[in-house]
Amino acid sequence: MNAVSIATFYKVSPVKDAHKLRRDVERLAVKESLYGTFFSTYEGINTTLAGPRSGLEQLLKFLENSYQLSGISPTWSESKNIPFKRLKVRIKDRLLPLEGDFQPLSKKSTHVEPNDWNDFIEDPNTILIDIRNDYESRIGSFKGSLMTNTGSFTDLPRFIKKNRKILKKKKIAIFCTGGIRCEVASSFFINEDIEDMYQLRGGILNYLAKVNLADQYWRGECFVFDERVSVNRKLKKGGFEQCFGCRRPISLQDMEAEEYKKGVSCPYCYDKSTKKDKERFAQRQKQIELANMRGENHLGQSARKEKI
Repeated sequence: MNAVSIATFYKVSPVKDAHKLRRDVERLAVKESLYGTFFSTYEGINTTLAGPRSGLEQLLKFLENSYQLSGISPTWSESKNIPFKRLKVRIKDRLLPLEGDFQPLSKKSTHVEPNDWNDFIEDPNTILIDIRNDYESRIGSFKGSLMTNTGSFTDLPRFIKKNRKILKKKKIAIFCTGGIRCEVASSFFINEDIEDMYQLRGGILNYLAKVNLADQYWRGECFVFDERVSVNRKLKKGGFEQCFGCRRPISLQDMEAEEYKKGVSCPYCYDKSTKKDKERFAQRQKQIELANMRGENHLGQSARKEKI
């Protein structure tokens, strides 16, 4: 079986009719046997899709020719299996759920190319910030990164406002998985009068794809929002699984812990979920196992939070 191609990309650009774009993309994706998620907004698009390389390239051409979404630079990777169970093409009001009076379409940071990133973040006048969630940073990050320790992207404004005086005195370099969160976050930073902003073009995935393994400053693995859970520095499926109780990445060591029960809990959520939650998760896991025995896929098996 040929390897499945995976394309991660976004574009911050005005879209006149996001509803028509959603319909057109869904029609093309179904025709080309693509799986994954595609978000259509009036601020732009954000997606990770998997399928035949030819189909993904056809979609990119369509976006450029029919919607003038040019200059998209996807990060490509491969997998033995399609890391999504279904196709989801959705409309959203904004690219990301970050509230505030800021303009991601106009206020943007300076992009730093992956091959220039190492030198840039070694500058002592630069503060390097991992703007991803705590569970993502826990399994891998750039050495020397400042962690925001946020549970979700919507918590980021509190970190920025709390540290604004310190951040205004330095160059700020931010990074995320594929780049889209940096586009939105940098606009928020700038709106808070932190204007010396830089971001890693294409995010961690683009860095891992472009920078030689021996030269990488990345340590650990990178969390991804699909059934691979994480990828290693070669962009291959990593060594983490997912707790279906809290959707967090867990290692083999985590799964040996007393608090771990498949489909129910792990060391990170055992004390946070109620007895009723655990009973409900256990029943769901039982249904998944029964479905697997029948050679079927249970809907709960591929359910993943889209919370970022």
